[in-house]
Amino acid sequence: MVTGFTEYNVSPSKYEFLNLPSLAIVFGGITASVFISYPFGKVIKAFRESIRLFSQTDIDDELLQQDIDNILDWQKMIRADRVRAVATLSEEYSNTFEGYLFSIIDTNYSNEELRELGEINIQETYSRQIQINQIMVSMGKTAPVFGMLGTLFGLIVILSGFNELESLLAGLAAALMTTLYGILIGNFLFTPMSKKMNNIASMRFFREKMILEGVLLIQEHNSSLQIYDKLKAHMHRDSQQF
Repeated sequence: MVTGFTEYNVSPSKYEFLNLPSLAIVFGGITASVFISYPFGKVIKAFRESIRLFSQTDIDDELLQQDIDNILDWQKMIRADRVRAVATLSEEYSNTFEGYLFSIIDTNYSNEELRELGEINIQETYSRQIQINQIMVSMGKTAPVFGMLGTLFGLIVILSGFNELESLLAGLAAALMTTLYGILIGNFLFTPMSKKMNNIASMRFFREKMILEGVLLIQEHNSSLQIYDKLKAHMHRDSQQF
């Protein structure tokens, strides 16, 4: 593809800024780089996360307020019938962080053990997500590099193989397209995506910490008013970091 900028470009002539071989060079180089640098499974997961990125619900004050309301509802249920409420909530929130906490409560762990296990789960989930996000960061950094690399190879081939001025100029323009694509893809696609994924991971970390605090307050037999006030203070204090 590097040697065939003009010969194999099948994009319509009216789209003068569209060059399929140049795009293939940049995306091919990025893909090869991340598959060499990271485990196959994590790269595939990063691609899946990027596809779902813009369909994810933002974690905002409205969602956090809903979490506080849910925690107050859990407190009422547990106060009325602890055994049945914990079993019901554990099943209702299965495969979620909330369900994990209720499954711990159901096995009669102490509050200290509940806090320890909950914080370990939060930290491990956050660490795994950050590792996935690093793949997107790497793609954003390497895109301009492969753009320049494709341009250099293209220029070498063009200058050594073309004799006609018209073909030379057409090939030169196509070669420079690779640098343009590398800069655009790196700085306007993968880098912003990685930043958004990091922000989502940070907000999810904070949300799960707040839910853990709420469940611990329930375990400590705090009143509804105490739980509400403490969680609201926790939310306003920590949300300023984001």
